[in-house]
Amino acid sequence: MTEAPEAKLDINLRVADLEASVRWYEEMFGAPPIYRGEDRSVDGRATAMACFRIGGVKLWLLPGSTGSGEQRVGIALMVRTALGPLRASLAARGAQFDDHPMPGFPIDADGVRQGRDAEFFYLLDPDGHRIEYCRVFRKGEA
Repeated sequence: MTEAPEAKLDINLRVADLEASVRWYEEMFGAPPIYRGEDRSVDGRATAMACFRIGGVKLWLLPGSTGSGEQRVGIALMVRTALGPLRASLAARGAQFDDHPMPGFPIDADGVRQGRDAEFFYLLDPDGHRIEYCRVFRKGEA
């Protein structure tokens, strides 16, 4: 069996109102976000996001309305190694993936979605929960 890559656990939450949620988390946990920025697609579309560190885990807030069909809670495993070989290894062990179309985030020949700042793919567990593997590009790497 192939050993899993070293990864850090992040949690992604889809929220109806990003700014209201940021204010709520600041008030409830007594600290501002550790990061405010944008997730950028290959074609340059930007989606605002905020990140808090709570209990040693990064909690990412991303816009997504109720009933939008998007998963509202997600597990993200942040890794530093290229994702193509990891996805191939998982596929060889019978893994299922969520490859639904996402405008602006094309899937490359290795089955990995490409963004301007990161690459990622979604692994599906037996109940259909998505587990995201994500690698943020270092400056000049994309």
